[in-house]
Amino acid sequence: MKRKEFIGKLSYYESLNCSRYGNPRYYAVFTSENGGTLSGKTATDAACAYGFLNNQNATRKVAYHITRNGNIIFDYIKVLE
Repeated sequence: MKRKEFIGKLSYYESLNCSRYGNPRYYAVFTSENGGTLSGKTATDAACAYGFLNNQNATRKVAYHITRNGNIIFDYIKVLE
């Protein structure tokens, strides 16, 4: 599994069903300064789902991977200030 990175701002998010342990999960779309977009879901039971909604206008650094089926899964989301 090769991790990739994307830097951009949160432009849209939607809450999904929680995991069986009650941890949140989100679908999110990030937009970079040059207009590129990245959309995907937070990983199941990942800590990044708790803090990525903080400072919604701040830029974020997103580490993600692509599954065999082509789905994008966010592994780490760091809010840059």
